[in-house]
Amino acid sequence: MDIIARLFSAALTVSASVENPAPAAAALIETEFAQISPETAARRAEAWLISLDTLRARFVQIAPDNVPSTGIVEIDRPGRARFDYDDPSPVLVVADGATIAIADFALETLDRTPIGATPLRFLLGRNPDLAGSGVVVHADRHDGRLHVTMEDPGGEAEGQLTLVFDDPQPDAGAETMMLAGWYVTDALGGLTEVSLLDVETGIRINPRRFILDEEDITRDTRRRRGR
Repeated sequence: MDIIARLFSAALTVSASVENPAPAAAALIETEFAQISPETAARRAEAWLISLDTLRARFVQIAPDNVPSTGIVEIDRPGRARFDYDDPSPVLVVADGATIAIADFALETLDRTPIGATPLRFLLGRNPDLAGSGVVVHADRHDGRLHVTMEDPGGEAEGQLTLVFDDPQPDAGAETMMLAGWYVTDALGGLTEVSLLDVETGIRINPRRFILDEEDITRDTRRRRGR
């Protein structure tokens, strides 16, 4: 299984199904989009990402096999993120600024890959030059939301990432937007949707939350640190 599939669906193979997942998850992809130029969307998304410091939210994730899962995501730009899946999933995903670590506490395994080899590079990168780099390949608007689809023109990061923003005032500044979620298309065409709920930005996050070592897996410090 490639790293993108593992990053967004490894936890789902061992977690129980969530009854009545939040409707926002199913609403990320909608029909009858109004297209806008990729350049315009890139500049708007880039401005929002540059302004983002920290973010915390509940998430609902729908894997390619339509199995749902939930948890908490924390982002500390640039480079750091933590995907803490709800029990009974034993999986924790941590980006430390250089690599993405995928821990399985049941198997006591820890795998890493460079952030630059995944579509998360567009969300976590220090200098998100979306407008000048040509990474934005498609953009559209629908029902007050902006969808910005990106892929690596050099092919280093496999798949596509589409960021979905609540953007009810497209003529206002990017500060009026909020990240609503994203979806990832992996190298095999599998689609994983992530919808964010109860989003907070500008909050303080302990830097220790973005450190994950081999000894943490055997000691299960995920739970000791307070999930």
